[in-house]
Amino acid sequence: MIKNIVIGLLGIASLSFAGNIKNVEAITEVFGDGENLSAVVLTYDKEIAGNSVSVSDYKVEGREIEKAYVSKQNEKNGEKSKNGKYVILELKRLPMVAQASDHSKEEMEKKKATGQKGPTLGGKGDAKPLKTITAEVTQTGSVKTVNGKVYNSEEKQVSTKTRQLIIEDFKQFVFTGKDGKTLKYNLYMPKNYDPSKKYLMVVFMHDAGAVSSETKYTLSQGNGATVWASPEWQKNHPSFVLAPQYEVVTVNDNYEYGPELDRTVELINSLTEKYSIDKDRIYNTGQSMGGMSSISLDSRYPDLFGGSYIVASKWDVNVTEPMKNQNIWFVASEGDPGAYPSLTEISDYLEKNGAKVQRMTVDAEQNQDEVNKEVQSKIEEGYNIYYTVYKNGNHRYTWQHAYDMKPAMEWLFRQKRNSSKVK
Repeated sequence: MIKNIVIGLLGIASLSFAGNIKNVEAITEVFGDGENLSAVVLTYDKEIAGNSVSVSDYKVEGREIEKAYVSKQNEKNGEKSKNGKYVILELKRLPMVAQASDHSKEEMEKKKATGQKGPTLGGKGDAKPLKTITAEVTQTGSVKTVNGKVYNSEEKQVSTKTRQLIIEDFKQFVFTGKDGKTLKYNLYMPKNYDPSKKYLMVVFMHDAGAVSSETKYTLSQGNGATVWASPEWQKNHPSFVLAPQYEVVTVNDNYEYGPELDRTVELINSLTEKYSIDKDRIYNTGQSMGGMSSISLDSRYPDLFGGSYIVASKWDVNVTEPMKNQNIWFVASEGDPGAYPSLTEISDYLEKNGAKVQRMTVDAEQNQDEVNKEVQSKIEEGYNIYYTVYKNGNHRYTWQHAYDMKPAMEWLFRQKRNSSKVK
């Protein structure tokens, strides 16, 4: 579930910008545990000398400033200028939010014994309303203009605008299925889209905690959708990113699914007719409920996707036989009492039925470069199914880390539908 954070108390801060700071803009980014404030941009009335600005000159409520510099542009880009009207305050990333709400194996057994179940199929969920993330900032020191004028400290001010990096690059739509029911969705189109070229498309399906009527909720809850639309990824993989927003729970713990999944397939087919999308290179990914949805679709539509990246999920092993020839990467944590045993059972079952399975256990707490290096060393020609297990961890922990595992994501984008040769 999203933890939306509003930095500070709005009532005690100045909104008038009566001093030399004329505007304050908050910048957010999406991480594995959700959207959070990552930078603050201050606009001054005159150009500021870069050598007069330091971290100690500012304070952002509730956060630690990592970098402070002058820029010619009002963007978080890491590029310092000799002088400029904008002062960029980059913030130290917050520790990953602990996921204490996960249920232990004992708790799950107790729930089972008392007849309690997971989310109800077709249920509305309990996601909290999205809130605009803001920042409170104070100039505590003195800075100078390029003409040498000293700007002394100012009162605390609140941002009046928020930029949501990557989220702002998605457009929101509503699709109507054959049954007359609607499905909200977010779509990222590759920059400089050229209809004469063929593009890949990845479909991200969110977890039950993000079930909401707010279309952008799936983009804010974690980086399962936004990571594919990042400038870094799109630079080498120009592609469409589709992120449906489900208003109800699409699957349940009895392995039943709702009409939203077939409606999603209709949406995918509709987009392939509207845009120049390579039908052999459409991929699906999802976490928890979304990954369960992925397995359901892979089992029932074995010729639709080029590959799947399935995170922290479970399903009925008895219906997964059609997946044996598909290109799939499973991810689970040892401490996940639902996904870990289920994905282990499914991968074993698929292997017995002819799939080539490569397994690995990694420590997600080590440096991400080390994780990626370790994972990369396990990728070999001939395997069509990979299974990564994180040491310890829990349910949500899995997707907090899975979308930083770049070798797995690169592998996925190399796959093609009905491909018998896996590279």
